[in-house]
Amino acid sequence: MCLVLALAAAVSQAAAAQRVHVSESVAESLLSEKVDPQYPPSARSAKVQGTVVLKVEISKTGLVEDVSLVSGQPLLASAATQAVKQWKYKPYLLNGAPVAIETTVHVKFAVDEGAPPGSEGGVLGAVPAGVPSDQAVIGGIIASAPPPTPHIAPPSRVPVSGAALQALLISSVPPQYPQEAKAQGIEGRVVLQVVIGRDGRVIKAEAVSGPALLIPPAVDAVRQWKYKPFLLNQKPVEVQSMISFDFTLRGH
Repeated sequence: MCLVLALAAAVSQAAAAQRVHVSESVAESLLSEKVDPQYPPSARSAKVQGTVVLKVEISKTGLVEDVSLVSGQPLLASAATQAVKQWKYKPYLLNGAPVAIETTVHVKFAVDEGAPPGSEGGVLGAVPAGVPSDQAVIGGIIASAPPPTPHIAPPSRVPVSGAALQALLISSVPPQYPQEAKAQGIEGRVVLQVVIGRDGRVIKAEAVSGPALLIPPAVDAVRQWKYKPFLLNQKPVEVQSMISFDFTLRGH
């Protein structure tokens, strides 16, 4: 019997450098330098306001490498993008080492009807209706006040690449090829979504795709695998990833 066992994301070493997605609140806690966007005069005069949502990619050193628009008014998107490109962050640590991350940033623009004519920047005295009291309007842009505490709890579960997960693997058990599947000549790839607990044990394994007869042995095998704890900012956290198995009858 010949069983080829493979981790899907381990095919390329480049996968190890995959960015880690973090929540906006976690990224905000790492923000060290922030540039406020300028309200475009054309948008202000047309009373265009709203929230621009951006996807932001941040390097290991904390520099913004790329900003792309997710949603928002076109007249406001450019101003938001140009400002966020100048932001700087503290390095984000995984297992004690800095890694590249990606996150989402919301930039809110609001026209302050009570602002004196010609005021284009600075802190405006009134907070527009509907804006929480912990926010202020800077140049017509709603800026959130700093978090009340400097420490924000890390996410309870972090998505990681297959290669990053494989690097933590301590022991694994290969799945057994079902006799019924061999008799029927069934081959194929089983893809599983797995959740690894803070202690490194597999606490969840669910099939994403694959032949029905091959899924149970793949799940049974993975549930016996053990990993080193995955550290986020020096603390163990649950992680989520994908694992795949290739079942082939070649050699039988």
